[in-house]
Amino acid sequence: MTVIVSKPAVNLREELADLRNQPRYVQEVFWFSGDASETDFALADGWKPKFVYDGGALQKEGSGNDYEVAYNGFIYTVEFSTAPANGNDVGIFAEREDY
Repeated sequence: MTVIVSKPAVNLREELADLRNQPRYVQEVFWFSGDASETDFALADGWKPKFVYDGGALQKEGSGNDYEVAYNGFIYTVEFSTAPANGNDVGIFAEREDY
């Protein structure tokens, strides 16, 4: 028994062109220090938070959870439901499109 499998040719130029047109993202970690009273931490213009850590512990986003994210059209702000303890390192892993 002979089986012949044929596959259409793939145009790699089109696939590469599609890849070039997709946005690229740059990632950065923003570090803050808790003072037991500050609950809002603003990122630089254009940066969007992806993961938030307080004292090394991953925090959960959402209403009624550890934090929420606010956006005013320019700047994202991480708003903790309870202020990070005094001296706690707050790490916000963020990304932005690389133009």
